[in-house]
Amino acid sequence: MSESCEDLRKLAAPCGLYCGACSIRAGAERGDTQFLELAAAGIAQYLGHPVKAEDLNCEGCLADVLAIQCRECTIRDCAVSKGFTRCAECGDFPCPTITAFNNDGMAHHGEVLENIRREREIGIDAWLEEQARRWRCPRCGRPTDWYAAQCYECGSKLEDHF
Repeated sequence: MSESCEDLRKLAAPCGLYCGACSIRAGAERGDTQFLELAAAGIAQYLGHPVKAEDLNCEGCLADVLAIQCRECTIRDCAVSKGFTRCAECGDFPCPTITAFNNDGMAHHGEVLENIRREREIGIDAWLEEQARRWRCPRCGRPTDWYAAQCYECGSKLEDHF
């Protein structure tokens, strides 16, 4: 991997999501304004207030540049307030908040409990390496995102995506 270990760790969200596969982050990197406008409408509904496409710029949940849904995340706020970087470090895991997030019906949220358990089992760096491999096109090796049905680079059909 070309990024530094610290940069990669910014892609391990406190809640157990892998920001490197975030569809919104990927849309921003592609410069897909149409997708970002649709995503902003969905995020606005989720948050209950207006959101603009430019509010979705993000470099990962532990970076300085955060999308609005990450800036307003109660799970992230909880970890920070307890002095933790990730829920994997918390003795209260799994708490009702992270369990509810895992079970809220959003497919990519539905694996956070298992992701956190895996982080605890193998460590954050090994988990990040696993995630980086999982979320790459098997044909061309380009990073993909959670909801991509095909690779944006080579067009290959992607399996194991939501």
